[in-house]
Parts: sequence; C-alpha cells; structure tokens
Amino acid sequence: MTTTYTYDQFIDGAWTAGAAEASIDVINPATEESIGSVPQAGVKDAKAAIEAARRAFDDGPWPWMTPRERAGVMKRFAEILDSRREHIKGLVIAEAGSTGMLADFIQVGGAIDIATSVAETVEHAVQWVEMSPPKGGPLTVGGSALLREPVGVVGAITPFNFPFFLNIVKVFPALAVGCSVVLKPHPWTPLDAFEIAKAAEEAGIPPGVFNVVSGGAEVGEELSSSPLVDMVTFTGSTATGRRIMEVAARTVKRLQLELGGKSANIVLDDVAPDAAAAQSIQGCVVHAGQGCALQTRILLPERMVDAFTEALKAMIPFIKIGDPADPETILGPLIREQQRQRVEGYVASGVEQGAEIAIGGKRPEGFDKGFFYEPTVFVNCRNDMKICQEEIFGPVLAVIPYSTEDEAVRIANDSIYGLAGGVMSANTGRAFNVGRQLRAGTINVTTVGGTPVENLGPGDGAGPGWGTWPAGVGITGAFGGYKQSGIGREWGRHGMEEFTEVKNISWI
Repeated sequence: MTTTYTYDQFIDGAWTAGAAEASIDVINPATEESIGSVPQAGVKDAKAAIEAARRAFDDGPWPWMTPRERAGVMKRFAEILDSRREHIKGLVIAEAGSTGMLADFIQVGGAIDIATSVAETVEHAVQWVEMSPPKGGPLTVGGSALLREPVGVVGAITPFNFPFFLNIVKVFPALAVGCSVVLKPHPWTPLDAFEIAKAAEEAGIPPGVFNVVSGGAEVGEELSSSPLVDMVTFTGSTATGRRIMEVAARTVKRLQLELGGKSANIVLDDVAPDAAAAQSIQGCVVHAGQGCALQTRILLPERMVDAFTEALKAMIPFIKIGDPADPETILGPLIREQQRQRVEGYVASGVEQGAEIAIGGKRPEGFDKGFFYEPTVFVNCRNDMKICQEEIFGPVLAVIPYSTEDEAVRIANDSIYGLAGGVMSANTGRAFNVGRQLRAGTINVTTVGGTPVENLGPGDGAGPGWGTWPAGVGITGAFGGYKQSGIGREWGRHGMEEFTEVKNISWI
C-alpha cells in the first residue's frame, strides 16, 4: 500500500494553504504513482513568507540569542529529525528515487549527521569575535574588534536530486548563525521540506524564523528579487544560477551558488584497468548519474581503453536496475520522463558526433513503469563533444583517451565547470600532485593497489588525546566550485560563515 504524504505550507509558524488555488501532485519516479501533494504557491505566498522572515529577524529574539542558546535549539531540532530517520528515509526513496544505501549514506543519514554537527560546533567553529591588542591613549584605551553577525533573511532554493540533504545543508547553518529562512524546494520533490518544518516547530524555532513555500519559478524569482531578502543560497543548474545572479543584482544580494559540473576522473598509467573500472562506474550508478559532482568524464591512458571497457562490461550484469525501495537495487530511476528524454537526446548527440556506445544507450527491457535508463558508456570521445562539455544528469560516462599526464590535466581543465574531479594512482603522492593542478573545488585522490591494514589499533589509528575526528559527507571540508560551477562554499565552518557579515568596530 502506497503511503500518501500531504502538507500545507509553513509560513510564520502556522500551517496554511495560503493563497494557493491549486496543488502540486508528487509522483514516485520508480512507479509513476502519486505519493502526495502540496499547495501550488505563488508570489502572494512567497511575499507572506518573506515578510514573516523579515519580522522574525528584525524584531524577534532569534538573532539576539547567543550562539550557545541557538545551538541548544538546533540540537533539539537535529534530534527530532534523527528520531524520524526511517520515516524520512522512506519518503525520500519514494520522492526522489534514491536507493536505500544512498539514503543511509547521504540523502538522509548524511544530512542528519550534518544537522547534528552544525548544532554541536556553531558556537566554537565560527570565530564570532576577533579583538585587536589594546592601545593606550591620552584619555582612554583604544582598540578594535571584528564581529560576525547573521546576514539576515535568507532565501534557500533547492533541487530535486538530493532534496533533504541540500535542504539541511542550507537551512541548518543559516538558522544556527541567527538568520531567518524561506525555503523553496523543487516542485518535483517538495515533501521532505515539510518534514523539516514539522521538526522545527516541535523544536521551538520561533514563528517566522523558518518558512517553507512550495511553488515554481515565480516563487524563486520573488526570493531573488525581493528587497526584504538579504541573501539567496541556491543549488541547481548553471543556467538557473545565472538568472538568479541577474535578478539578485538589482538589490545587490549576497549569493551562495552551487551549480553544475562536468567532473573529470584522471586515471594514471600505474592503475590496473579493472580497478579503474570499479571506481569509474560510480559516475553512472550513483543516483542514476543525477549528481553535480559525479565524475562523468573518465580520462584514460590510450593503451588502457580496451581493457577498461571489457572490465566495465563484466560488471554490468551485477548492476541491478529497479525499484529503489528494493534493498538489492543499485541503479534506480531518473526523476521524471522529461529527464529521461533529455538523457536520450545527449546519447543521440554523442553518436552523431562520432563517439561509440560501448555499454547501454537505451531504456532497459521489462519496465512498463518508471523512468529507468541503462548505464551507458561512450568510448573514443573527444573533449569538445557535447557529451563531454555539458552536464547530462543521467547514467552516462564519456571515456576520453590521453597520451601524457600534462595532456590529461589540460583536458580535465578544458571545461566551463570546476566543481569536482578525481585522480587515481597507485602512488598517493603522485595523484596528489596531479590533483593540485586541477581547477576544481573538490578533488578526490584514490590510491589503488595497496594492502589494507586489518587492525588500525586503539582509537582506529588516531593518536592519544585526539580521538577519532567526526567523519561523513558535509561535516568537514568545504564544498563548492571554480568557474561556472558557482560562488561560495558549503559544509563545516566555511558553510556557516557564508551566512554571516563581518563588522569592524573601533574605539579611541
């Protein structure tokens, strides 16, 4: 029996249909069945939410609370979400087509870990006050201080691929530093945002501090243009990011934009083809390729292409395509039929431009429902092809041969994007040095061919007095891109500081 999720909008601490005269029907991409609905909000509802957030920031207690006080509320917020982990996991699997493993690691489990980490670290990770040494004067002691303050009202606009994860990545840091937030989830995946609102209400977040409005582009346009909004944080396509920049420029808003990617994985010549294949296939199967940081350009030494392709072909039969609610499923559906047709268009362009389909290239047989597509690998690709330059957002890899290491770096950097990248080698130092040359914000260095240590020892290998450092996606580090992959950084201290202003006060 299909679970149905139905919500009103959450504005100024109240659940309301608002001015919406229609609803958004949400479907499961694996079954094409309706799983819930939310109001189809418009500009009037967006303005109501923005005005509530403005009042909450200007007149309410939230930004005036100490970081420790806000952290206590945010910790309750995270604990409530954690208590509902399995419920939210089931929702995200049905709503976004996420597999269970991905939901545990990133989509839901990883997001809740981020929420907990933000709550526990915001008081000390952000340097709220920096004091200069005092200087004696004729009448008094002079000095200066740098103070961090919340930026104000934040409009958060999120995509369909990792909805709960990205809602948390934006909402928790902004709230934790004292901002008020209006969240607009993607109309294909709005449901989980209201689960966050339910938890916020129960945790005691004051009215107006957190609002959720479900709607289309007109709501995003209002968030980007309203003079009452101080900052917009957005994850999505570069095209939409350009539009947000254009509209936000009218009021010179602060922007945090995490946009598209066409990340390259450079496989160096000391890697075995089967190891390279095992690592590379993730660019296809992780969330059906619907990830902006997935490494979808595979750069191989010329001599390795044939062996790499054969190794991939041997793996394909073990990749189960199907309903992501099945624990054995590895490759789930694309989000909508429009997205599947987009992928098919890119596959056709690859053939037209001379690339060769080595694996896949069609819809899988035996599926009457669901937006499934086979893992697809192109070989004999040139980096100037459309499939190598544009973000496909589907289970498609492009294999590009290279002759020298310098050529590989040049090919990897030949892109308007610079979100992520990877280097594989049997030598960590060599891979690290190649990774330094890539113009991208996040580089994964993978060492293959070593012998794993069976017993790391006390503290999992960490030294005494240090302990095991918190791990997990989004907890440490910083995520964001170079070039047209965006502006600003998310995760950890850097992600929290994005939502603050720096004020200098001096006295004599």
